[in-house]
Amino acid sequence: MNGVPGLLRAVALTALGGVLALVAAGRVWSQTTVQIPAAAATHVSVTGNAVEPSLSALAIAILALAAGLVAARGVLRRIVGVVIVAIGAAVVAVSIDGRGAVSAALTSHEVGGLAIPAHGTANAWWVLAAVGGLLAVVAGVLAAARSGAWAAMGRKYDAPSASRPVVAKGDPSDTAWDALDRGEDPTADAAATGLEAAGGEAAE
Repeated sequence: MNGVPGLLRAVALTALGGVLALVAAGRVWSQTTVQIPAAAATHVSVTGNAVEPSLSALAIAILALAAGLVAARGVLRRIVGVVIVAIGAAVVAVSIDGRGAVSAALTSHEVGGLAIPAHGTANAWWVLAAVGGLLAVVAGVLAAARSGAWAAMGRKYDAPSASRPVVAKGDPSDTAWDALDRGEDPTADAAATGLEAAGGEAAE
């Protein structure tokens, strides 16, 4: 995985990891039915964002860092890779923690005001979020370890800079270019010479 293909793979893995975590955070992680005294049974559910409020923010950060891999170069790209590893690991940890926190989330976010405990089991969405975090970790490790080669290859794709045309030695245009470099108008002398010549002819 060297050069631009390696960079593109790392960016794709990072972006995919962020998308998976973000999608999983918005899905229902657990649902159950709670029996309220003197009332009908109530169906309650919680999303990943309710179970782990930080999950969406972490996923969005990973997506932003995917763009950062493209924009950064050299040491800065390595630093971005390390940050991706850290945030990806945080997504994995938060997802695993969320698996066991759904019952508390059901109680506090849905029927906590009535102090009625709710018990639920997490479905597979937390697994998808954890997979997203793992993909980000892998991409970050690749970026931190191999980005030196990517930076060298990436310079081929920079926009070409404007360069001064090559002129032959002794070419009259060489003097014009020198005048332009000094901030002078190379046509001013020619115009003045033409006016002097015209004046001389009129005098004759």
